[in-house]
Amino acid sequence: MNWAEFQNIFSDCRLYGDKIVINSNLLKTVDFIKTNYHFDMLKEIIATDNGDGSFELIYRLFSPDDEEDLLLSINVKDETESVSSVFESAVADEKEIYDLFGIKFIGNTELKRLYMPEGWVGHPLRKDYQENDERLKWNE
Repeated sequence: MNWAEFQNIFSDCRLYGDKIVINSNLLKTVDFIKTNYHFDMLKEIIATDNGDGSFELIYRLFSPDDEEDLLLSINVKDETESVSSVFESAVADEKEIYDLFGIKFIGNTELKRLYMPEGWVGHPLRKDYQENDERLKWNE
């Protein structure tokens, strides 16, 4: 991947080790990387709660040609763009993240509870979720 060429197009991105941190245009960035650098596989999307009301999403892309991983990171509040139009496999990861963290993926029409019961209130992987919360007693 030619970092100088990439940064000329996406000037708000920063490279930290093996991770590209982007601030906006998630869908456009992912589509560009897939099209121009042949990172043709989305291995996973990882979510973490930053504890300040924001979340970090890490997209792990893979290039079969180069046998190389690329990490993209973006901080979001409660919603972001879905990348399911670029990688169909994103649908499942986005559903899981929606269910457990409450992050909405704009453009993913299949967002629904995946693990938690339909009537469940809240999202149990958020840092503000209380361990002694009454909602946790549903399976006892």
